[in-house]
Formats: sequence, structure tokens, C-alpha cells
Amino acid sequence: DENNIQIEIYERGAGYTLASGSSSCAAARAAFERGFVGDVVNVDMPGGRLKIEFLGDYVFMTGKVENVFRAEFDEKFYRKLK
Repeated sequence: DENNIQIEIYERGAGYTLASGSSSCAAARAAFERGFVGDVVNVDMPGGRLKIEFLGDYVFMTGKVENVFRAEFDEKFYRKLK
């Protein structure tokens, strides 16, 4: 409807993704530019919901943050990053 869209994301190199902020903003903006939705849009994804708001050229994204992954780097690898 004019306040909600639903998307699923497949990212090149990563595969099926539960949620994506940049994808949500892009999909909401595309729907907004085509007149399908207003300037406040809820984007529903399998991983959760984001609220996207448009104010001129600015895009505001609001949603829940959740840790879904934790990693530790090998010390040799970490030194190469520096």
C-alpha cells in the first residue's frame, strides 16, 4: 500500500540476505519516485522492518539494530590490514 513495501534481497557475492539498509533505501526511493508510496515508508524484509523517510534529497532510516555475526581475526591477518 502507500505506506508499506516488502522486499527480498540477493546480494552478489553474499547470496540471499535477511535485511539490508541500502537495499531498503533504494527500493523505497524507487517506489517513492514512481508515486507508489508517500514520503514515509515501512520496508519489510525477512530479517525485520525499517522505516524510511524522505526529506528533499535526504533519506532517513530508522530501525532495530541486532548483532547477527561475530568474528575474530588472526593476528597476522590483522597486521596486514594496517
